[in-house]
Amino acid sequence: MILFLLNSSVQLSYSQSVKKYWVFFTDKGSPLPSSGLLPKNSIHYEEALKYVGSRALERRAKIRSADDLIDAADLPVNESYILQIQNLGGILVQRSRWMNAASFYIQPDFISAVDKLRFVKNIQPVINFRDKRKTEISFSSIQSFSKLGVFDYGQSLAQLQMINIPVLHNLGITGKGVLIGMLDSGFRWKEHEALQTRSILAEHDFIFNDDVTANQVNDSKNQDSHGTLTFSVIGGYEPGKLIGAAFNADYILGKTEYIPSETQQEEDNWVAAIEWMESYGVDVVSSSLGYNDFDPQGPSIGDYTWENGDFDGKTTITAKAAARAARLGVVVCTAMGNEGNDDGVAGTLLTPADTDSIISVGAAAFNRTLWYRSSKGPTNDGRTKPDVVAPGVGVYHATVPGPSTYGASSGTSLATPLTAGVAALLLSARPELTPIQIRDALRSSADTIDSFTYPNRPNNFIGWGLVNSLNAALSFGPILSNEPTITVVSNLSIVSINVISKFGIQPDSVILFYEVGSENTFSRIPMTLNVPDIFSTSGIYRAVIPQQEFGTPIRCHIEANDSAGYTYQSPASILGTQWNFIYGVPGLTDHKAGPATHVLNQNYPNPFHASASLPSGLLPGSFTIISFDLIRTEHVILKVYNLFGEELATLANDVYPKGSYTRVWDASHYPSGVYFYRLLTPSFSETRKMLYIR
Repeated sequence: MILFLLNSSVQLSYSQSVKKYWVFFTDKGSPLPSSGLLPKNSIHYEEALKYVGSRALERRAKIRSADDLIDAADLPVNESYILQIQNLGGILVQRSRWMNAASFYIQPDFISAVDKLRFVKNIQPVINFRDKRKTEISFSSIQSFSKLGVFDYGQSLAQLQMINIPVLHNLGITGKGVLIGMLDSGFRWKEHEALQTRSILAEHDFIFNDDVTANQVNDSKNQDSHGTLTFSVIGGYEPGKLIGAAFNADYILGKTEYIPSETQQEEDNWVAAIEWMESYGVDVVSSSLGYNDFDPQGPSIGDYTWENGDFDGKTTITAKAAARAARLGVVVCTAMGNEGNDDGVAGTLLTPADTDSIISVGAAAFNRTLWYRSSKGPTNDGRTKPDVVAPGVGVYHATVPGPSTYGASSGTSLATPLTAGVAALLLSARPELTPIQIRDALRSSADTIDSFTYPNRPNNFIGWGLVNSLNAALSFGPILSNEPTITVVSNLSIVSINVISKFGIQPDSVILFYEVGSENTFSRIPMTLNVPDIFSTSGIYRAVIPQQEFGTPIRCHIEANDSAGYTYQSPASILGTQWNFIYGVPGLTDHKAGPATHVLNQNYPNPFHASASLPSGLLPGSFTIISFDLIRTEHVILKVYNLFGEELATLANDVYPKGSYTRVWDASHYPSGVYFYRLLTPSFSETRKMLYIR
């Protein structure tokens, strides 16, 4: 079970003499440091693991070693420190594990007393941003577009076509398997036709501390407007009207911004939300928010200004949080801001767009020129920003109240979810990619725009250029559809999949590897190019499975090479899975979804390590429990494998009656890393992944 420490509900109206401050602590409770590695198998390591889900650990493992997946920054803020500040009159708002800090409403007269506490490192105001987004929204009509290829995009076609997204959609790359976090003002997704069918895994309101991100009693009428429109741009799906950039992805939603008139947007909710999302396991975060202004009242402790050099990606709290998320494997996309792009020396970007290792997004018009209000770089330390630009003028989106209301708006708020959607498409095609690989692919493949005004790239107006999703996806060699298509013709099962590479697919290299029933061996069939597309040897490849008895379970994967020597497979090897279908039945099969099948459960605990809780009677060791359920009597084989497919252990190999069973695997003789376990019967097979940390 994953535990999250969220803020207690607080009122949003206080005396003018009470201000909100960050209080930073010296440690996580003496002698625990604020950052750095924790001793394995210690009680503190165990505690930190509670705050990081298995999906997050698997994502972190793409860029960190098995010994570096958990650190002291994952530990919660020391509760006794919180209580002592509350005893001095502080009203707790948010906690930040990463910053080892908490935000409080505190009367300025009490700041000195708080600062003298032995465990307080420093204090600074929570920065805020007066709402400047109102001027970007204009429900202007735009040119009507419609169908392109497989999908009917309605009026959203123009914004997607400008960055080459429909080509990827037609190739079957739609964001499937990617988890995206949205940070914004609120989301009225349950009431809009373009959003209510989307896959929302979780949502949380960081203002009122509940799980409702749509408008509530204390919200202004436009509170959830901005989040609804940004979410629809990336995730909406209503054919003939609007289709989002990554409509097939899964989503979690964070409501962080309070928008009543004249109210400031504050960074502490944003930090709490991105920590929650990272721990949940998001792959991409889209944030159309930014900060640069302080409340002019109260003390000036720690104010961030351009003149002081604070927009260097290392100073503001949101920049630090965004940087840590990127270092943990999250692709963070954030808006540059709508502060203008004059040719002065100082940058006009908002934070956290100044952060290194993330993707900062500017806005371009459909005529391929820079929007006049898109913020410019550089950062204070001289780095080029933005990274890229995307459509941000007249972008079509859903509006509140719904259920069928739409409009068009302008701003970097719209360009950001389009770019985040492209990042999700790249990850759905190549789940092993890291945030830096995604960022660099978007940069290196970007198109030139406004070349007369900005002849040299990169620059601090358009960055590396206009996003080109197809070019970015093709940067890494072959790409394949998110999943194959299974059809049945004359009682024969046919497997088809799109395979494409800019280097040219070697036609005889596209191979279908398939396993029939419980044979436990894979046969191979060369796939043939059936429908060429884009490049001469790219397109839809197909293979006919040799005649089998109707209802026979089939498992398969597909490999392809190109002329540059790159190889790839579907499903991606990092996932450790196979495609499953039933011979003679169209479509793929998800064994977990149907009640009339056996079930292989996720091991527990996962990840596991030497101090994991043990079943009664077992001596200390590196144990995990694997359970499965049988709906009928069958011969069962349960085995454990390493990443190279080498068999490590047989946990079951016998006939078992209908019922539920558990087996224990001891990994104490093996190194840290990812392992797989597989359940096989004559009618069923499934493989799952587990993570062992010594």
